[in-house]
Amino acid sequence: MKLTSDLLRQIAAEQGPSFYLLDSARFRQNFTDLTQAFRAHYERTVIAYSYKTNYVPRYVQLVAELGGYAEVVSSMEMALAQKIGVPARKIFFNGPYKEIHATAALLGAGGTVNVDHPLELDRIVALADSHEGAPFRLGLRCNFDVRDGVVSRFGFDVEQPGFRDAIARIDAHPGLELAGLHCHFATRSLDSWRNRTLGMLDVIDRHFRDRLDTLRQISLGGGLYGRMPDELKAQFPVAIPSFAEYAEVASKPFQDYFGARSENKRPELLIEPGTALVADALKYACTVNGLKRVRGRDIVSLTGSSYNMNPNPNRKNVPIEVFATGGGAGGAELTDAFLGGYTCIESDYLYKGYTGRMSPGDMVVFDDVGSYSVVMKPPFILPDVAIVEPHDDGATYSVVKRKETFEDIFRTYSLI
Repeated sequence: MKLTSDLLRQIAAEQGPSFYLLDSARFRQNFTDLTQAFRAHYERTVIAYSYKTNYVPRYVQLVAELGGYAEVVSSMEMALAQKIGVPARKIFFNGPYKEIHATAALLGAGGTVNVDHPLELDRIVALADSHEGAPFRLGLRCNFDVRDGVVSRFGFDVEQPGFRDAIARIDAHPGLELAGLHCHFATRSLDSWRNRTLGMLDVIDRHFRDRLDTLRQISLGGGLYGRMPDELKAQFPVAIPSFAEYAEVASKPFQDYFGARSENKRPELLIEPGTALVADALKYACTVNGLKRVRGRDIVSLTGSSYNMNPNPNRKNVPIEVFATGGGAGGAELTDAFLGGYTCIESDYLYKGYTGRMSPGDMVVFDDVGSYSVVMKPPFILPDVAIVEPHDDGATYSVVKRKETFEDIFRTYSLI
């Protein structure tokens, strides 16, 4: 993405003093490189993009163009996938809560629902009892210990009778097909990926060894780190794996297990990345609103907020670049400055420890903000900002999403 002071100044004049900058080329590259890393070991690997991480339609359209699937956890996300033309067979519905009308619609259209708990299966069985047509395609979400210190709340405990009972119930119903298995663990470490892979293969070996042909897809879920510069990596307590390292511990064991089978007899291996694809494919730009010094600390007031970037209280300092769009008047040399947001929350800092020069009207561009930013931004204090995509010429851009207005926020209320 080519950014200049002139382009940022133009966007700010037309779209407001804060906005997101979407980088579709980076997203494409991440998708391609991650796919190739996994397919180097297991050719039948497919990315099912995690819509919840960032459901900006531009991204999900790119996924569809690149041959990926849709991993959704809500009726809203499922409707988006359908709206952009994703075939039902490429939509996978996960999550602990699914509205029954959406579940019924997707199953009836030939999509896959990964069942999270016994009561959900009860509801689907009731749907199947009155359904005529092709069997509903189901997956089972598997829960086991990946030794990350977390007792996950998602899926069936594979060591309990309820897991075997679920398999038996689906097998016994002519209107249901057990098409795959799924797991979801939040820990992004390499050990987690190694252990979830071995755990899923153990489940397959114990429960499906004699019926491998019936398994269409095996999903290892999401939770991968994306590419990041060294200055960001250094803020994590663990080593950040590369795409190739993830593939080595995940897709290679699948090749070892299924490799002796003919290509058309192997299940697809699904991975459900969000952060790994989109984190560094979105930047956030905002304007220096004011400078001051308070009890020995330099404070910069910005027209943006940390809530525009990521609501996680443990958020790291992402890489930033300062553009001299303010003309230099009233500027200052800052040391260990805190860059504060527009909200009235004391902890609303976008960056801590900046050293360098800034002037009122300058623009600060924050990198690596694509993960859980747009989708988790509340209408707190101000509505959300525009999303734009700069063009390769470095001088023009397209509006991906206009900034929100008073009407957008309050149209669902009854105003007296």
